[in-house]
Amino acid sequence: MIDTQMKTLMCSLAVALSGTLAFAQTSPQKDFEAAKQKYEQSSHDETARVAYVTKLAQLKVELLKVPNEQDDLKGAINSECQKLPYPKDVDSKKLKQLIVGTWASPRHHYVYRANGKWGTEGGAISGNWRIQGNQLIQGDVIVNGPIILLNKDYFIYSNSGGDVMFHSRVKD
Repeated sequence: MIDTQMKTLMCSLAVALSGTLAFAQTSPQKDFEAAKQKYEQSSHDETARVAYVTKLAQLKVELLKVPNEQDDLKGAINSECQKLPYPKDVDSKKLKQLIVGTWASPRHHYVYRANGKWGTEGGAISGNWRIQGNQLIQGDVIVNGPIILLNKDYFIYSNSGGDVMFHSRVKD
């Protein structure tokens, strides 16, 4: 009798666990689709754009914690972000203030200083940076595409190759 009860309990736990795992795997996709639908039904103003891209950033950061999984969803998020850069006439003075700090990418931590210098954490902070409109300029060249989102939590831009680069602020 105890063996039968134990088997029943184990089967119940297995079913519950598999349901939890299935939910965890589908939830980001559902969240993406819901956010996209909400934006598509919005006024498409700057407030709606920022809210949508911020939601995409939150999803992408969670997905990056598990490499080599849900690559199609990661690509869909990148595609959506590429369509939604800051306007060219964005307040670059505000962006210059927001970029100052340390930003984590999947490979490195990057440091942007208020004096216009940048580099990798633990390395030389000797490169020059500036923001002009929605463009990050490092050295004398625009090496990146437009800035997509820069706020207290996220720094997202496209690089010259069309890839979307996601960075999260490193909290002090």
